[in-house]
Amino acid sequence: MVKKIDAAELEFNKNLLDGLQQMQNRMGTTNEEYFKKLKEHGIDLNEERIIEDYKRVKDIRTLDDSYYEQYGKALDEQRIPSLNSDVFMDLMDRIIPEHFEIDETGDPYFMENAANRIISTDLRSIDQKEIEKLLRALVVFSKTRDHHTLEDTFEFMDCGFLLRELIRVCHNRNAEFRKLIREMYECYDDMDPRILPSVYKEVQKNKK
Repeated sequence: MVKKIDAAELEFNKNLLDGLQQMQNRMGTTNEEYFKKLKEHGIDLNEERIIEDYKRVKDIRTLDDSYYEQYGKALDEQRIPSLNSDVFMDLMDRIIPEHFEIDETGDPYFMENAANRIISTDLRSIDQKEIEKLLRALVVFSKTRDHHTLEDTFEFMDCGFLLRELIRVCHNRNAEFRKLIREMYECYDDMDPRILPSVYKEVQKNKK
């Protein structure tokens, strides 16, 4: 018996294929080709502009929202094949990591990406320096955004649990590492005291 496909399922399948095709096209499109296409539609954007704009906000989602307000709505309305408002995030995702480090910007988008890369490997074999880089980024994030709770730091993962697991596998707990954990305790009010109790006690003592 041949299954009858209704209109909604046909539309879903078409949109899925279109999305996959767009993704494939994006992977094969260079930055220069993107900038050229954008210019053809009246959008004068280049790598230098993206770098300068990012320096100002140091938050890729904020900058993506800004580009969407300026240019993205018009692009989506024109329904241009292989060119919609996703192009801005795609370009930034390629360009920004080449010029900025997460422990300089504290950008939550790139911190989540780094965390996902770390936890997708065997934590026992991960380089401690990679974990420390993420911890420094969290310190920068807290200080520059006046943000002091781990619970709502990341959108799609439990940051408190993640920290416990990451710090647990850091065996080189020298003075520099303890200083970094001290900064974490100073920045985040809900960081688990059991992660490094001796450092937590130092921080609490200094608060008195």
